[in-house]
Amino acid sequence: MPHRNGDIEVGVSQQILWVGSEAYPLRNIARARVVRLTVRRAAAAGRFVGFALLWLVLGLGATVALRAARSQGVHLDKSLGDVVLVVMAVLIAISALRLLYLLLRPALFALVIETAGSPHTALTTTDEAIVDRIVREIMAAINNPAARFKYTVNNVHNGDKFVGDKFSVSGSGTGKIVH
Repeated sequence: MPHRNGDIEVGVSQQILWVGSEAYPLRNIARARVVRLTVRRAAAAGRFVGFALLWLVLGLGATVALRAARSQGVHLDKSLGDVVLVVMAVLIAISALRLLYLLLRPALFALVIETAGSPHTALTTTDEAIVDRIVREIMAAINNPAARFKYTVNNVHNGDKFVGDKFSVSGSGTGKIVH
């Protein structure tokens, strides 16, 4: 079960792989692997440029509209133009911070369980070594009915799209392979 801080228990007992509250019978697992999830930097930069231009156009458009209204005799507070420019600058700054967050965040690694049915991502974390260790333990447990192990892994919430080996994660850190 997931813990309050994002940790998730991963373990094998009685020939069942448990990832949080999801159960995978070991006999149905065809492959387990580690996938490195990387930020699509060009897409992130493109989104930033697009939003920055949108905020700039809207802010400048509002400023021009205020000046046009004043020139036609509408009495408006002079500080309203300043407010529009400040809001525009804040929105651009927020977009820039989001871009920096995406570009500077640590790499994520996903435990991908491929079954006889659809492959699923069981968890994502910044600790590649633990995911690699779990993959090895899973594969060893397939041939060993007495195998048992249990790890607690910080399952990183990942609402952003990441790509690595035709892989896309969405939602709370679980997703499906995209072909």
